[in-house]
Amino acid sequence: MMSSIGPLPLTVAWVLAGWLVAIGVARWLRPPPQPGQPTAGALLLDMLLLGLLGGRLGFVLLHWRHYLADPWALLRMGDGGFLPLLALLVGAAWALWRLRRWPALRRPVWAGSMAGVVVWAVLSFGVAYLQQSRVALPELTLRTLQGQPVALADGGGRPVVINLWASWCGPCRREMPLFAAAQQREPGVHFVFVNQGESVEDVQQFLGSQRLSLNNVLLDADSMTSERLQVHAYPTTLFFDSGGRLQGLHMGELSAAGLQARLDTLR
Repeated sequence: MMSSIGPLPLTVAWVLAGWLVAIGVARWLRPPPQPGQPTAGALLLDMLLLGLLGGRLGFVLLHWRHYLADPWALLRMGDGGFLPLLALLVGAAWALWRLRRWPALRRPVWAGSMAGVVVWAVLSFGVAYLQQSRVALPELTLRTLQGQPVALADGGGRPVVINLWASWCGPCRREMPLFAAAQQREPGVHFVFVNQGESVEDVQQFLGSQRLSLNNVLLDADSMTSERLQVHAYPTTLFFDSGGRLQGLHMGELSAAGLQARLDTLR
């Protein structure tokens, strides 16, 4: 299951792909240069950066309580906290204001913008559809810390959140308290914490040292879950609805706001 291109998350890759297409279209349609006139590419870059800033700020304001409790999470852009529609509106509003002085740039800028948005949307929703159609809850039976067998796919008719983690993984350790709080706060969601490749002694020692109270901690000494889901980095969290359909995938550390936003989509 592909969630990144090397170190680059797919969401970022699709934004960059859309922007490059927008630049290409704008250059193809560029008007003759005029004194003092900016380039269409410069305007598109400003639209992109201001749009991303607006989309991030909108998400932060929507989940301000979580960020108030952990202000440093504002800087963790990898949590995926972003409002795409607001980003598009901010970029378009800025372009409307900026292009009032440069009517010759309107055609290349708007054509490039539309082309870039279409490419971003097709890639984003296309890959999400492919992942949803290919990835299902693995039919695996794992063991609890007490040695009891548990079917991984048995969510009891509830949405299922699977977190793949290891005690040696720094981001895994940092996000565990957030998951512990979410598990207490969201009884309608079945959280499963699948440890990858460690012994029961290692896992128990970690949970005890961190004073973590987690239910549904499962052992996967052979990392079969990662193999079935084609996950190659930790932490990775998968969000399935009550019908077992993949609704979201996040590779890397989640903030409290980022986690809650994904849980809200499962309601």
